[in-house]
Amino acid sequence: MLSPEPLLDAIRSGASWLAEMLGRLVKRLANIAPIAIAISCQAATDSTTVTSSAAIETKLVMPLTADAAEAPKKGERDEPHQPKQLGDFSITFYYVIGEEEVGAPVLAPMPVAANDNQGSGDGSGSTEHLLAAVAKPATQMLYTGTCEPIAEVSRAFAMEVAVQGTGKLHDGRIVNFWGACGCKTSPCFRVTSAAWGWAGSGRPLQPFRTVAVDPKVIKLGSLLYVPLLEGRVMPGRSPWGGFIHDGCVVADDVGGGIRGEQIDLFVGRRAWFLGMSGREGKHAWARNVPVYDGSKYCERKGRQVGRRAGGV
Repeated sequence: MLSPEPLLDAIRSGASWLAEMLGRLVKRLANIAPIAIAISCQAATDSTTVTSSAAIETKLVMPLTADAAEAPKKGERDEPHQPKQLGDFSITFYYVIGEEEVGAPVLAPMPVAANDNQGSGDGSGSTEHLLAAVAKPATQMLYTGTCEPIAEVSRAFAMEVAVQGTGKLHDGRIVNFWGACGCKTSPCFRVTSAAWGWAGSGRPLQPFRTVAVDPKVIKLGSLLYVPLLEGRVMPGRSPWGGFIHDGCVVADDVGGGIRGEQIDLFVGRRAWFLGMSGREGKHAWARNVPVYDGSKYCERKGRQVGRRAGGV
């Protein structure tokens, strides 16, 4: 039988060897783990770098899309382009004044004849001695710029033509305001063949399209866009009236009374001017009206002014 001493020595020797082996194994694992972790991180980094580089390269070589090509440049506005507002204007109106529309005297009823058998003969109860006081209206001759006579008219009518710029005589002739002159009476006028007369630009007046402006504020010949007019039915009949306005007008005329932020819309006839009044018979709706540059939204084709295709 073995003694207990040798057996204990053998057990101690085995335990020591096992502890040494375990220590070596732990040491090896400790050295391997950092290497594995480093390899794993490096792989992840390299993968990210490759992905990012590929994305950048793809972004650089891919063609621009339509949206990218149309994207606004730096400093440009993103919102759609809008017409340039010139300011808030007051709209006034002018027209061709007819001679028959101005200053016709109202005649008193004819008196009873002196030989009326119903009269008393002494004038009592009769009108045989009553005469209507019919005052002859003051008249004046209209002259051309070379002092050639045009027609004798009432002074009231001559004043109206000077204010409106165009008038129609009883005989159908159209006269335009010409300007101050050295004739017997001033201002002077000219007879024109145009249906509505001529604007200051030398173009014919067009109802609901021609406006008179202050050339210091709006350049003569400018196309204007007036949203307030758009959608309104113009008075009168075709071809001059009876249409739905598109807001486009042209600054073809000037006027002595047009100053600053004011546009004077030519409406053809006095009746059409009255037809454009509001519910209370006034034109209060035409005050402080936004007016825009219409060069990109309106067009003139010959004598026609209207909305450009694809405009506002």
